[in-house]
Amino acid sequence: MPVQVESRPALSIQVAPSAAFELMWVLHNAKADHALEGRFASLEPLRVAHGPALKAFWADDVRGFTEMVVLAQRTGALQDLDIDRFFAGLEQAATSDAATPSLLSESPAERIAIGKRLDLLRTDAKVRARYAGLLKTVWDAMRPEWETSGRQAAVTAGREWQRRLEQGAGYMELLQRRRLWPSRPELDELADADAAEGRLILSPGWFFGDIHVVEMDGMMFAGRGVRSKGDEDECRHAAKHVSASLRAFADPTRLAILLWLAHQPASVTEVARHFKLSQPTVSAHVQLLREAGVLEEKSVGRSAKLSANEESVRRIFTEAQDHMLEHFA
Repeated sequence: MPVQVESRPALSIQVAPSAAFELMWVLHNAKADHALEGRFASLEPLRVAHGPALKAFWADDVRGFTEMVVLAQRTGALQDLDIDRFFAGLEQAATSDAATPSLLSESPAERIAIGKRLDLLRTDAKVRARYAGLLKTVWDAMRPEWETSGRQAAVTAGREWQRRLEQGAGYMELLQRRRLWPSRPELDELADADAAEGRLILSPGWFFGDIHVVEMDGMMFAGRGVRSKGDEDECRHAAKHVSASLRAFADPTRLAILLWLAHQPASVTEVARHFKLSQPTVSAHVQLLREAGVLEEKSVGRSAKLSANEESVRRIFTEAQDHMLEHFA
């Protein structure tokens, strides 16, 4: 027998440009290992001046500053166009006993690391002061560009996104994606559910890259950059980034060494013996794999045993895939 269920109108997707997300992206871009070009060229002096300090601050191999988004949400400033309320409430937000949010957009390892970051900020006043000072220094450097160009561009794009939503456009169309994150199909399901419940917030951004997705306790925040992409400089930049990240896997012998080390931790001498190569040749291959971050090294007696880091290999291929497929969206 059919059961009649009272229908409920779909809640609207929200559009909210966000200075806090702008800061998150500035921090992320400033940690880049390569010179910033194209639409991010204005951030290059910031990367040179503050990139080393940003990389060294957490030193936990987790990219980005997602804990900053959590703190912005706690201050109530995550959807503000100005950053002042975030900085005014940062001390209280950082010392709060609030639980780390669900962060289903992050990997399990990233969730653990972000929780540790928040715990350290809560318990260590010196770390907290250094953190606030570094964030404010970075934002002050980019504030003029945000106030003269970025803010109005984000507001104008936000109004256009809202108009298109009212005309029936889907959120994927606004984000210019077929999938939110090709390697994370579960995020599409989360976003669809949140959109249906009015818990999806979209942000166009001036300093943003291709896409960000942050889930916190049932709310999904997604955004993309609104400056032009796809021109020759952008394509060259993407090609340079992908080719550099995959360089460690470009040589068949080097790749064979990595795959062997995934099953058999070994010293450089043992690798040389197994592959019938000279030790200098193996050392050169190992150095490139080390630089890519895909090897772990542990002391065993008088020798060092090398092994492959699966998580790092996954990350490199995922980032390369996402960077490439963005240009097909």
